[in-house]
Amino acid sequence: MNGFLLINKPVGPTSHDVIDEIRKTTGIKKVGHAGTLDPFADGLLIVAVGTSTKSLKHFVGLDKKYRATLTLGATSDTYDNTGVITHSKSEIQNPKQDDVKTIISTFAGKQKQTPPMYSAKKVKGKKLYELAREGKEIKRDPINIELFSIELIEYSYPKLVIDVHCTSGTYIRTLGHDIGQKLGTGAYLENLTRTAIGDFTLEQACSFPLDNWKSKIILSPDAKTNVMCFGTFDPFHKGHEYYLRQAHKFGKTLSVILTRDQNILKEKKHKPYQPEQERLLAIKQAHIAEEIMLGELTDYFKLIHEKKPQLICLGYDQPYDMMKLRKELKDKKLSTHVIRLDSYKPEIYKSSLIKKKSTPKT
Repeated sequence: MNGFLLINKPVGPTSHDVIDEIRKTTGIKKVGHAGTLDPFADGLLIVAVGTSTKSLKHFVGLDKKYRATLTLGATSDTYDNTGVITHSKSEIQNPKQDDVKTIISTFAGKQKQTPPMYSAKKVKGKKLYELAREGKEIKRDPINIELFSIELIEYSYPKLVIDVHCTSGTYIRTLGHDIGQKLGTGAYLENLTRTAIGDFTLEQACSFPLDNWKSKIILSPDAKTNVMCFGTFDPFHKGHEYYLRQAHKFGKTLSVILTRDQNILKEKKHKPYQPEQERLLAIKQAHIAEEIMLGELTDYFKLIHEKKPQLICLGYDQPYDMMKLRKELKDKKLSTHVIRLDSYKPEIYKSSLIKKKSTPKT
């Protein structure tokens, strides 16, 4: 049995505890997860079983959504409720809601964030929290993050509830601490719920411990998943073969939509290197996909509507905004997930490089 499980992890167990319990329940030794949740946090955990564990890397970098409850008027050495709590001596008490909204809004957008000392991030082979427990504090290099949105949900001093949509790797504990510093009250993270990873949501998750787990497997040959890829494949090369083979691992069938010559001319302002029939034949001869189709000239979503894939896999360099595509699919009432796959030797197998090498010098 291979595939993925969407788990609603409760407060208490570690992510590793969840994995151990799933191993016992399913009898499957190969089990892994994408994105750790601390014991005090609950919410969505994506778990892979069987050979699907090899594909977890495609989920780790997906954007995340959280609902966070902060306690104002105090700080914590761990930035959350598991640490030593120190009550603030600030003269600022009970900030007005409008002021809170204004300050929270300043955190939206691209920025640098310094990882907290109490984190699993490794420095010179040692986890930061191990150093912190030894009473050591070292310099941490800031990381690049982006908050796509941050919204005030509820505020009644000292409790503050926010919804955050952010890039993978964002520390919500640090965000809470920083909000407290900017408000002048201090703050620590009281509760944290992960509500989404990419377009996989907590509402889709099954409760833990598992019951009737086989029926809850998604994105696998066993779940009869239909996966879809699309592109120009001009010319079709080993990098494309890798992309399609990786995509096929997520489902029982793979459908490939090939961009038409007319659309390449329209979008890229030049004729394709290979005409569509040659590209179509090359993909067929690779014997990877069950179905290969020429795309529509105008309505790009027509074939998606007809085939209703459970998953669309984008190539590493396809110029599609994943979040925009997800929104368009949702607006069209399509329950299709979207992930982006990694590359295969892009320094060698990239269409533009292959075309350049094949062009005779004058």
